[in-house]
Amino acid sequence: MFRLRMGAIAGVVLVGALLSASPVAAATPYGTNLVKNPGAENGLHNWDTFPPGDFQVLPYGPAGFGQPSKASSKKIGGGAHFFSAGAYDMAYGTCPDANQQFTLTGIGSAIDTGHVAVRLQGYMGTNGAAGINAHLDLYFRNSQNHGVASNGITKKVSMTNELYKHVDVTKVLPKNTRILRIHMWSDGYNTINGDCAAFWDKLSVTLSHV
Repeated sequence: MFRLRMGAIAGVVLVGALLSASPVAAATPYGTNLVKNPGAENGLHNWDTFPPGDFQVLPYGPAGFGQPSKASSKKIGGGAHFFSAGAYDMAYGTCPDANQQFTLTGIGSAIDTGHVAVRLQGYMGTNGAAGINAHLDLYFRNSQNHGVASNGITKKVSMTNELYKHVDVTKVLPKNTRILRIHMWSDGYNTINGDCAAFWDKLSVTLSHV
């Protein structure tokens, strides 16, 4: 009986040790940019793109070619590269897009009681042609990647003439939000002529307790 009891105690201790050693997901931090590679300086690392191979990272150059110039980069502190939608994909019938997803952990109760806000910032633009739109969206989703009370934040610009427009929007996360997804994409009737002509840089998604 003594041996059985000691064996049971040892088993409890072992299980407790295993449980205590199990990794616990760190809470998503406040005040930290959740976007990895937010300024295209590491190519498309950390970004999911579609159609494969179409979305681009380009170096800043001279003005007058439908893209932001080195002067534009200097004005916003944009570094050497920017994100570009690239060319219209005739096979898929769409402009290329890029997205990145963030799973929110350890702050569910604060979200569900209305105490977490998200701030979306970035720079976006297009060439001077009508009928081309640059979009920067941040979608709100639950843990199953389904919709919640708000779809999120959506911003659109057009005809910026190779110049950037600054996006800066803050919104309280609705109850059950557990996933955020940032999305760069472009559309418009002029994109089917070949060039989607939209660009982005210095993207940021940060959380704050309110």
